[in-house]
Parts: sequence; structure tokens; C-alpha cells
Amino acid sequence: RSQLSIALIFSTKLNENKLMMMPKVNKSIAALVVLALAASTALQCHSWWAAETEEWEFSSEFRRKLMHHQSGSIYDKNWRALSAKGLEPETANVEVEVMRSLSRRRAWRGLKAQGIEPGTPKFKRALKTKMKEREALLKEQQETLERQKVRRKMKDSKEVWLRGEYLMSRGKYVSNTWNRGEEVNAAAADKILIETLTRNLEEDYQPLAVCDRPADVGSTEDFVSLQQYEQCPDISQDKPILLLEGYQSFGRTGNNLIEFLHAIQEARDNDIHLGIMTRSWAMQLLLKMWMAIESEDWQAQFERTFCVKIFENDQELEGWNVIHQDTKELFYYRSEIPLGDYIASQEYSLRTLFRNYNTGEGHDLGGGEVKDMCSGINAIFGEKRSSAIYSVIHSRSLEGEPGLRILGKLAGKSGCDPVAALEMKPDYIKSILDPLGMMQYPIVFITDGQNSAVLERLLADPDIGPMIHSVPEEACWIGGDLTLAIMSNAFIGNPASTFSGFIAKSRLALGFGHSYLFRAKDENGAWRTVCGDHCIFDKSILSVMS
Repeated sequence: RSQLSIALIFSTKLNENKLMMMPKVNKSIAALVVLALAASTALQCHSWWAAETEEWEFSSEFRRKLMHHQSGSIYDKNWRALSAKGLEPETANVEVEVMRSLSRRRAWRGLKAQGIEPGTPKFKRALKTKMKEREALLKEQQETLERQKVRRKMKDSKEVWLRGEYLMSRGKYVSNTWNRGEEVNAAAADKILIETLTRNLEEDYQPLAVCDRPADVGSTEDFVSLQQYEQCPDISQDKPILLLEGYQSFGRTGNNLIEFLHAIQEARDNDIHLGIMTRSWAMQLLLKMWMAIESEDWQAQFERTFCVKIFENDQELEGWNVIHQDTKELFYYRSEIPLGDYIASQEYSLRTLFRNYNTGEGHDLGGGEVKDMCSGINAIFGEKRSSAIYSVIHSRSLEGEPGLRILGKLAGKSGCDPVAALEMKPDYIKSILDPLGMMQYPIVFITDGQNSAVLERLLADPDIGPMIHSVPEEACWIGGDLTLAIMSNAFIGNPASTFSGFIAKSRLALGFGHSYLFRAKDENGAWRTVCGDHCIFDKSILSVMS
């Protein structure tokens, strides 16, 4: 009961705070939602405690059977044999070895029951055949257990909110929070509390998955942003409308994605509408990767999804108070809302995109076929795409000198190394993947192709080289590379690249950590993260690229 009371108090307080953030929700309905969430969270807290207890009891039972079963039993023999091999208890290897021994024992008994004399050539052949059949299942089980082990380890080692005295100034380390420490802490506390209280709640709708790979965002956690941002107001001529128009855009794909997200944010910040011309850079960008035309009511679906108004031509603009901005102005837009609110708003927009990613079905406005955003994942992992464990390195040189200049500025803000994310040397990569246990899994390399020395160095490394994979040419394109990186277990990118930045933002929006962009060596020469995953949204670090 005390467990339930504590959870009820915390969850009620949490949802009262969230209620204040949802002015567009009817108060009576929102109050009922608060009570429902509070009660379900409290009850779930009890189930967490019970589940943890059951897990502990199962683990103890496993050890008891393995170590203290009656003398001469199969468990006791296995334990002594495995201990002699130096295998630790409660690891995937031990569990599989036990299953292998038990399987062999059952097969042995089965053959003897059939009247086949143990020790004879016929018995040996039959036993070998049976064990060969079962070995594939055991191997699959071992892989599953190893994947679970890696995922648990990674879940416990996130550095999403890391900030601190990592910035070198006049010979000593100072904080890289830039007087926003309280704002960062408030955003972290709010997000962590929501994640903690909603982690194991039952999903009330189909959880988000991309290319059959599940996101790590709970439905109740997402509920807050759904209430705040999904309720599109009626779009009418009573308010000004910010119009995305023309084909000229500022920069490449990474920049254009920022410009679209900034446009959505500017409309929210200023309580204005957002409009898109059908023949525009924005529509071209979006339909290439998301919201392909698959039905007659596509336009209405698009408008509802992004809370926008689509215009076919200039005549349809008559009577509207249109705000014209070029893409450079959109790129340089800086929202002034608190960091936590900004992250929540941007994450909702990113999740909206990936609820509507293209799968190769449908077409664009010109009638051209759209590509499959899963092409890269499919090409490398095929049928195992849902369970594959892998990391992605994004190498972006940014035309040489400009890249060094941008990364140097970010180093002065975050404390990260001024060249490491450009060079991607083997020791840098190993410092990230080794502690995670990821060096035994595929490392996918995506690049702008401007600096071949990066890949050559990695391929020459005896540990990294054999694990490097590249996307086949026929499956290599921007959308496929994006999705491949976003859905990876670990991502290593360049904070000076807006393409890397979009990947890191999308990963955080989908609940993933382990995006490594801000790294530097400490006073002992060891690599460490100096700014957590959230820094990619912080204007004090990324400025307009946030």
C-alpha cells in the first residue's frame, strides 16, 4: 500500500503539472485524464515491484537448481563443468550450455527408450543427427539472449542529460551549461519522471515501429505531446499564415529538414497558421521520404497530420494574410521557449514524420514512384532487420575547411574535440563501442564520400575492419541512410553536420539514447562524452542548428 501511495502522489503531481502545459484541452476532460493516469501509474508501480520480486525469485531458483540440486544431477554436473570452463553464472553462454546439456540428455534417453544400445555406432549416429537438428535452435536462443543482454546494458548506460565541467577555459574546466543549468535540469527531471512512471504501462494503441524495429517511447509518455500538439486548430483567414513556397532552399537535406521543423515551431510559437504550396521545396522534400500519395484523400490526411493548409496556386491565397520567408530565414529562426518545451515540441514533429514514413508504396506529386525508407536496413539485414544489433558511423567532411571551422565553434561551446568527429579514427570509435559490447556486431558506414581516408583507416584496423558494412549501391539513398542510422543501437556522428543532427534528434524523439556527437579526452587521455544526447536541441550549443 505504501508503494501505491507514493506512486499515486508522484503521478498526480506529474499530471497536474502537465495539465498546466495543455491549455487547449478541455479542463474537465483533462482532469479525468489526470486521475486515470495517476491511478494506472500507481497500480502499475505495484506491478513493477511484484515483477522485480518475481524476477529475483526466478533468478535465485535458477541458481539453486544449478548449484544445489541433488548430488550427481544434470544441473550439478553442468555447473561444475561450466565453472571449470570459466563461464560466469547467469550469462547467455551458461544458459545455452545448460540447455545444450539438457537437450543432449533428453535425446540420449529418448534413443535408449527406442531400444538403441548406448555406445554403439548406430546410437552415436542417431545422437549426432538429433543434436545437429537442435543446435540451430540453441544458436538462435543464444543470439536472442546475447541481444537481450546488450539491450539491457545499453538501456542502463544512456547519457541523455549529461552536462558539466567539460569546457576548457584558461587552463581549467568550466561548465558547458552556459547559464542554462536550471533549465536543463528542469527539462531532464520532467522527462525522466514521465519515463519512470510510464515505462511499463500497458500500451493503449499500437506502439510506434519503423521498419519492424520498435521505438522506445511509451504511449503514455507520448500522450502529453499528443494532447498539446495534435489538436489542430481550425485554419481560417482570421490568423496570419506562414507560407512555405518556391523551389530554392538553403543548403542540403539536413538544412532543409531543419527549415521545415523550424517553420512548424515558428507557427506554434507565434500562434499562426502554416501553409505549403504544392509546388515547393518543402513538399518535394517531404514526399520523397514521408506521406507518399496513396489515396484520393491524401491532401486532407496531409493537412491533418501536420496541421497545415495546402495551396495549389497563388489564386487560392487571396484573402489570406501571408507571411513570406525564404528558407535561409527559416533556418536561422530561434525559438525562445524553454528547452524542455522545445524538445517536446520538436520530438512530436519528428515522431509524426516517422509514423508516416514511405515504404515504396504510392507516388509523389509528379507521379513518380517513391523509394522505401527501409531499403538500407533491408539490404544489410534482410529478414533479421527487426532484431539485428548494429551501430552506424556517419562520416561527413563538410567540404574540408568549412567543416573544421563549424566543428571548432561547437567545440568552443560544448567542450568536444575540434577534429575527432571529422577524422573518426579507430581509437575514437572503439572508445564508444567497446564499453557497450558493440564491437562484435556490424558497424555500418555511411558517408558523403568526400574523405576516403576515414573509411580506409577503419577498414585497416584489425578489430573494426571485419565488422564494417556499407549499403549496397542499389539501396543507397538519403532516406534509406537516414532510417538505417536512426534505428541503429548506437550512432556515431558529426555535430557540425545537420544530417547527423537530424538523425540524433530523431533518435531521441523515438526514445533512443547512445548518439555520440560530443566527445573529448579527459586529463588522463581517455575519451568521454561531454554533452549528452539532448544537446542536439540546445541553442546554447548548436545555435540555429538546434
